[in-house]
Order: sequence, then structure tokens, then C-alpha cells
Amino acid sequence: MLRLLVLVLLCPALFACSGEVPVSIAPEVQLTAKNVEATIADVNGVQQPTALPTDRSSPAAETGARDFGPIVGPKYTQPPTNTSKPPTPTAVVTQPGSAYTTPVALDQTRLDPARMGIQLHYNFDVNSWEHSLQQIKPLRVNWVKVQAAWEWLQPDRAGQFDQNFRLFQLHVQKADKYGFQVMLSVVKAPHWARHTNRNEDGPPDDLNQFAEFLRLLLKQVGPYIDAIEIWNEPNLRREWTGSRPISGASYMELFRVAYDAIRAYSPNITLITAGLAPTGNHSGATVDDRAFLRQMYQAGLGRYADVKIGVHPYGWGNPPDFLCCDNVEGQGWDDRPQFFFRQTIRDYASIIAAFGDKAQMWVTEFGWATWEDYPTEAPDPWMSYNSAQDQMNYSMRAFEIGQSRADIGVMILWNLSYAEERTVYNRIELAGYSLLYPHFDGSRNKRRRPLYHALERRP
Repeated sequence: MLRLLVLVLLCPALFACSGEVPVSIAPEVQLTAKNVEATIADVNGVQQPTALPTDRSSPAAETGARDFGPIVGPKYTQPPTNTSKPPTPTAVVTQPGSAYTTPVALDQTRLDPARMGIQLHYNFDVNSWEHSLQQIKPLRVNWVKVQAAWEWLQPDRAGQFDQNFRLFQLHVQKADKYGFQVMLSVVKAPHWARHTNRNEDGPPDDLNQFAEFLRLLLKQVGPYIDAIEIWNEPNLRREWTGSRPISGASYMELFRVAYDAIRAYSPNITLITAGLAPTGNHSGATVDDRAFLRQMYQAGLGRYADVKIGVHPYGWGNPPDFLCCDNVEGQGWDDRPQFFFRQTIRDYASIIAAFGDKAQMWVTEFGWATWEDYPTEAPDPWMSYNSAQDQMNYSMRAFEIGQSRADIGVMILWNLSYAEERTVYNRIELAGYSLLYPHFDGSRNKRRRPLYHALERRP
């Protein structure tokens, strides 16, 4: 789970829609050999995470945020003006068919930390990364997910790794030292590997170059890696722009090459197919995720018995127990299966079974956004449906739903700390999912959402 125009496509989660929003760039943090090499020593400071500078030669760098989430096509019900619901005093969730006010208590004692994780941004300096790990530790989740952006790790030419890679290596080693299991999502071919349509992210022209990159990456950080998600949301043009068509068959060509390279290194690293963006079809920009998954199976996915199926079941303003469609009269963003956490899981399970597969699903991104307590208007009206208390209730209930199913493994919550003054004031939607958010008074300390405390205080 930023570069699609909101007038063309709904950007329901994690998209800044940079064509619509003027963006200011935060002050750069200069990465030096000294602050890269100075750690893996313990850091006791309390500074907040500060993103390192991005490559501004890329249009995507204008947002300063390169991790994305779900999208649904333009044929949605335009919602009326809504206000956030008042917070409720205890963890509650609404069951299908009941009013929003009907509470059902959560049984949080069943939550297994071995099946829980959270995503971090890769582009942090050394101290900020350590501070983030310190903030995750009280949540008692076993997994940390981070993108391994090929364009950032190897920006200039094949075979070369510069200071960005050394920094990434230190990040992964530090996460392992803290006792976390590490999941990588390997994405974003660099410009030198793509010779057409390079204004958005995409796969390389030569898949053998991707295999070589993976071999070099694993040689350096492989001992610290527990799982690898092979690419991210390839059913979106912004993740799959270039010489290859947007299709499940095209993705499986890349998957096969990556699978062989990783399995040659280790039979034990868990391999996960790319989590697909929950979306419909729209004029070459998106492919329906259900159709895309079927295409993957038609292209041979079922032959891989040791692979997990990546899922991004976002819920927008709909509680996690709800199924499609139109649960609340007059409210938008609830008229398609892709808008529902539980419906997406159910649909994927049906597709997997229809092709005779018994693969487990791994939820490599999920979450609910809220704009409560932010000084700007929400990027989309649906975010006003969710209070911070709803975000807590829905996310905790989603963990419970997932852990009640044998066909769901690890679930990665999106995200820890993407809410900064810059992302909030520029109304970048990924900020709504963040467990930590600014005080908006210029201080570097961050406040904690109720969801953070629910994870921290669960039995």
C-alpha cells in the first residue's frame, strides 16, 4: 500500500495524487559515511524518524513517499458530506447487518504476535530507524516489513551498491538484532534497467537483471531475511509501467525469475506473491485484482507449492466484518467488493480453491485510515467516516478475523509513522493510516493513536 489523478481514479488509500496537491519538500538530511558506519551500536536518543532525501529526478520523489496502498476505479458512489463519528469508550466492532452503534467485544487474548507485523519506511537515517524499532517493540508484533526499492539500492548501474545499500544493510541487521522477523517487498526497477515509460515505477526490460540484483541483495542481507514479497501491486500501471503489459501472465514471468534466484540461495525464505491493489478495471491504468489473480493461476501460479499468496484487503470506511455491498444508505465507498476487508479475503480464498490450490494467504498490507485530529481537510470524504477509535476497533478486529482462519498467515499493518507535518498539510493519504502523528506545534515528538495503545496493552 500517489501519482494518479483523483479526477481519473479514486485514490482511496495512500495516494497523494500529486497532480492535485502542491507539495513542499522537507529539509534534507545529509547521509554521510560517518552516520552510516557509526551504527550498529545501541542508540538511546528520542528523536523522531526523519526521512532521507529522495531522488528528485523522479516525479514520484515530489511527494517524498514511495510506499503505496489500495485503489479502486472511478465508478463509485460519491458520498455525502460526513463528519467523524464520536469515539467509543471500549474496543468494539460492528457485525454485518447491525447498526454502527451495536458493539461486539473483541477477544484480544487470542492474538498471536508471530502472525502480526507492521511496515516501516526504508528511507530513514540510522538513528531514526533505531528509534522506530524501539517504538515497535512495545507493540509485541514479531514482523517488520520494509520495501527493498531496487532503484534506491542500485540507482546507477548493475553490480554497484552505494551508501544507500549500506544504510539498508544496517537497517536489516538492526531489525534482526532487535529480534524481529524481516519481510522485504522487492520493487521498483531503476531507470538504467528500463528504457521506456520511466515516469512511473515498473519492472525491468531484462528480467535477468532482476535475478542478478536479487542474488547480490541476498548475498549481502540474506541471513537476516525471513520472507520476500516479489513486487508490489503489479495490477496498477504506476507499479508496472514499461515494456510489459499489465497482466497476471506478465507478472508471473517476473515471479518465475525471482523465485528461481531466491530458491537457489535458500529453500527456507518464505516467498509471497505481490499483494494486489483492490481495484476494478480502468482504461489501462488498473486491472481488477480478482481477474489478475485468476490470470496468475492460469499462467502457472498453482505449480508453486511453497508460495504464499499476497493480499491487500483494505476496508476504507467499512468495518472488517461487513460484506459487500451498500451497507449504509447514502454512504459512498461501499458499493464494490474491493471496498471490504472480509469480502476481499473471501473472494481470494474462493479463487485459490477454484484452481485446486491450498496456498495460505499472507496479508502484506491492511489498515483503516482516519483524519481525526489533523488540521487539514481529509483527502477523501471516506476518511471522515472513521474516527481514531474506529481505526483501533477495526484493525484489532481484522487481526482477530485473520487469526481465526487457517488459510491466513502473517498480517502486516500499514503503517507506523508516515504521518508527518508535511504529509498531513499536503493531505497525502498515507498519513491517515499512521499509528503515530505530529503535535503540529513544531516539536519532533509524535502522539500515539488509540490503535498503538490497543496493541501495546492487549493481554
